[in-house]
Amino acid sequence: MDKYLDKLKSLYDELIAEGCNQFYIHGISAFFPDDVFCLNYDGQKWEIYYTERGIKEKSIYSTCDFENAINYYRDYIKNIVHLHLICFTRSNEKINEYKKILKNNGIKYFENNIPSYKYYGDYIFRLFVKNRDIFKAEILFDDIPYYDNEL
Repeated sequence: MDKYLDKLKSLYDELIAEGCNQFYIHGISAFFPDDVFCLNYDGQKWEIYYTERGIKEKSIYSTCDFENAINYYRDYIKNIVHLHLICFTRSNEKINEYKKILKNNGIKYFENNIPSYKYYGDYIFRLFVKNRDIFKAEILFDDIPYYDNEL
């Protein structure tokens, strides 16, 4: 595994620079999040698979060739949408403020609201940007993601 570390670190840095966040490279990534596409070496073969809530799904790709594995993984990860949470609030005013700032700066966003069930009609507004737009959003906002204190 050691002979691959430099290339794996380089791949990790490349994916981060592209705004990717739905990936995990065993031995390189700092922590193991849920709902990610993994690249793992078991001592014999490289394997790419998805894991959700700690459950490993069927392999997407498997090979003994390191270069084929990282090239496939790079292409796969770069071709999926990576959502970044920008705002998590119960305030319609706050979500609209964020949307206005994003729109005025040419940043596309995705809104996905969820019921909270604290009381009837209670919703939490969630606002996301995609891929590299996270870097533009980080310049515009002091705190990303923004969370209401009372959530």
